Amino acid sequence: MQESGSRRLEAAGPHVLLLAALLMLTGGLGACAGMHESKDYERHRYSQIVTPFDRTDVVYVDMKFDPKYPDDDPVAEQTRMDWIAAWLELRQMCDDGFEVEKRRPFDMMENNPARYDIRYEIKCKSAAGG
Repeated sequence: MQESGSRRLEAAGPHVLLLAALLMLTGGLGACAGMHESKDYERHRYSQIVTPFDRTDVVYVDMKFDPKYPDDDPVAEQTRMDWIAAWLELRQMCDDGFEVEKRRPFDMMENNPARYDIRYEIKCKSAAGG
């Protein structure tokens, strides 16, 4: 007698399921590895943009220092400026550019649950040059 297709699948079921699970896991890990090379991933990991409640003339961009992006490195600082520009572009803010009004560490009593290291106070430039 000839064995039906469903019985053959049942007999091979655990092996087929294991192979399918391994293929999905391998493909998923490959996709995650590519994501971590993204500039957006780095920006989201090390910075955030915050709209202050008490001020309308600035936005805050908070940053974390890391061995890859230390405080005293001009290349890392340029990367942080690029992240600020990317945040502002994403939010469709500061079409005429921006200036860093203040770069400061967090105050001891300031709300900072994510433990960012530094806060940039960003002011948008106006089209009139101010």
